Amino acid sequence: MKALRKLLYLLSLTGLMAITSCTDVENIEMEHIGGYNTMGDNEYFANLRAYKETAKNYGRPVAFGWYSNWSPGGAYRRGYLTSMPDSMDLVSMWSGTPGRYDITPEQKADKEFVQKVKGTKLMEVCLLSHMGKGRTPGWVYADVEKQAEEEGWSKTQLEVAKRVPRWKFWGFEGELESENHYECLAKFAKALCDSLYTGEWDGYDIDWEIGSGVFDMDGTLQSTKHIIYVVKEMNKYIGPKSDPEGKGHKLICIDGSIYSLTRELDEYVDYWITQSYGSSKPSLEGYGVDPKKIITTENFESSAASGGGLLQQAANMPSKGYKGGVGAYRFDNDYDNTPDYKWMRQAIQINQQVFNEWKANQNKEEGEPQE
Repeated sequence: MKALRKLLYLLSLTGLMAITSCTDVENIEMEHIGGYNTMGDNEYFANLRAYKETAKNYGRPVAFGWYSNWSPGGAYRRGYLTSMPDSMDLVSMWSGTPGRYDITPEQKADKEFVQKVKGTKLMEVCLLSHMGKGRTPGWVYADVEKQAEEEGWSKTQLEVAKRVPRWKFWGFEGELESENHYECLAKFAKALCDSLYTGEWDGYDIDWEIGSGVFDMDGTLQSTKHIIYVVKEMNKYIGPKSDPEGKGHKLICIDGSIYSLTRELDEYVDYWITQSYGSSKPSLEGYGVDPKKIITTENFESSAASGGGLLQQAANMPSKGYKGGVGAYRFDNDYDNTPDYKWMRQAIQINQQVFNEWKANQNKEEGEPQE
């Protein structure tokens, strides 16, 4: 407890310097070589987990990112989650989230060290566009795929034909907006959550981009009404509504086209993630929610070498209060910079520094004694 109090005191007292001393891997060898996991647990990691806890209930902005190319193995550390900056709070697994029986021993060890020792939360993410996506077993399509190969169907023909066995698996009788339709959506919502528990993932990130590059829709999950229903059903098992006493829960985040969802679903969503690609000062207001629930992100699929507007986004704050956090799409591409994760490390520090400055100003305005 003394170590924790000391850490929290430094965080509030010295802002950037405190974060650097706690999280700057360039000065901490064991984090710089992340992935070996030979150090086990120790006081440093205990303090790191305590720092992660300060983000609970929006206690501070978080560091977020979508992680691609998860491939832990061998001496090259790029594909290891353990090579990420220690201070990453929340990560969506763009590479996929293998189930309990599909995960490799290397992935399991990498995942568990990051979650249990470093305290980083790992979420499943999916571009939801139809009922059953990501939860329909592959064997369901075996017969129709065989027929497609024998008869030389086009990809489009195959995708349309897959609807029949998929709908049958979920019990959908084919009538949209019927009672049966919503019963099946509820079944799907439960399946989305059940797999998080069996796979030991920390939440679900819904990538909602209907109408902007999604081509596998079948009508069963493509309207605002549909996704609102699914999210509310998911909150029976995960999300803020599943945790009325605030004891801790698996998260629900939504990214992409959030404007039509925020007012209806704000109580059911932990964080709203905006794809603020190319913007140095994205809006944190006007969504109808508290800015402390908004995470802004840069695109490191195209801007990893330069950093794009990530540092400016990290420094950006709303006119009142503070933002939810900052991050980047495919932020693991930042590993290729020198030092590795060059931009993300700086963004983490700036993200916390501006929050500490805001907090210090609040204390002054309220007349609280300064330590």
